[in-house]
Amino acid sequence: MVEVGLEEASYPIIIEASSLSSTGEVIRKRIGRKRGVVITDETVDELYGSDLDDSLRNEGMKIDKLVVEPGEGSKSLDVAGRLYQELAELNLHRDSVVLAFGGGVVGDLAGFVGSTFLRGLPVIQVPTTLLAQVDSSVGGKTAINLARGKNLVGTFHQPEIVLIDPVVLETLSSADVRSGLGEVLKYGLIWDENFFWKTVESLELFEEVGDPEELEASVSRCCEIKAEVVGRDELDKGLRQILNFGHTIGHGIEAGSGYGELKHGEAVIWGMIGELWISLNRGYLTDETFDQILGALTRLSLPALPDDLTNARLLEYIHRDKKVRDGVINCVLIKEPGEDIDLERVGDTELKGAWEFLRSLEVSQG
Repeated sequence: MVEVGLEEASYPIIIEASSLSSTGEVIRKRIGRKRGVVITDETVDELYGSDLDDSLRNEGMKIDKLVVEPGEGSKSLDVAGRLYQELAELNLHRDSVVLAFGGGVVGDLAGFVGSTFLRGLPVIQVPTTLLAQVDSSVGGKTAINLARGKNLVGTFHQPEIVLIDPVVLETLSSADVRSGLGEVLKYGLIWDENFFWKTVESLELFEEVGDPEELEASVSRCCEIKAEVVGRDELDKGLRQILNFGHTIGHGIEAGSGYGELKHGEAVIWGMIGELWISLNRGYLTDETFDQILGALTRLSLPALPDDLTNARLLEYIHRDKKVRDGVINCVLIKEPGEDIDLERVGDTELKGAWEFLRSLEVSQG
């Protein structure tokens, strides 16, 4: 178990293989809620919905379920509005709980809706993808997208508990595993270089979703890092901004390609490479270090960058990013992997150079 230390808002991250069936028992013992709503997507509901339903109802909980379509398109005002209407028709009260059961899209969407309906219901995160387990389910950031950019409408709303069962990762597609690995490797580069290289050595294990104990250990390490960072900077005003490594360029790629051509973590990997190139271009990284990290990241069989995403269009979306301050773009740059990381101002010329470098890369396609 990992604890996110936020004084009165502290909560546990419980990581245990085959623990989905005990979700109801954990909720009963820890927060005692009797009324709940599960928000999930069609894919997760088909695979694991009955297991979660049985676990909750066996503990005497009254449960309703709201199901959305899988994919980034569900992180929208339209879908959030529909969920508000459906929640209102259920006659919920503030002693109810929302269970976000799915990957990062469901976690962000359900967390946002839960944080704003009735001025805030308690939310429990039950993540089912590698990306959600190691990153998006922890820290209390919730959001939906707008056509002009990713995560432009959101709240900070810490969950009551995060319940992680690494066994459910066995049904992930290779693209979803690769997407999650983007965030796993990010944690190594910004906080724990040894963990980065250990993960690189075990890429085949992740791609095959092999040894559950090794997976559980890796998920735990990412959660430990994020818990420490969030505990020191809950509202993203300082240290927590290093978690955005790869996200300035990555979010631009996601938005510019229409949310769906690349998965979030895949876009973040491309973004990390671009921001590493800027770090190299400024003299922060040696050629040797850059080449070593680039070689590791490009082992992930990345999907191709969108053919129709021009440099100008990418910059347009990057300038809409939340991390822009006074019209200036900010990127997380690395001087020493795992140790010396800063959020710094970056100009359009540098971003154009990074994009040209990304376009020039020849990588094996996923």
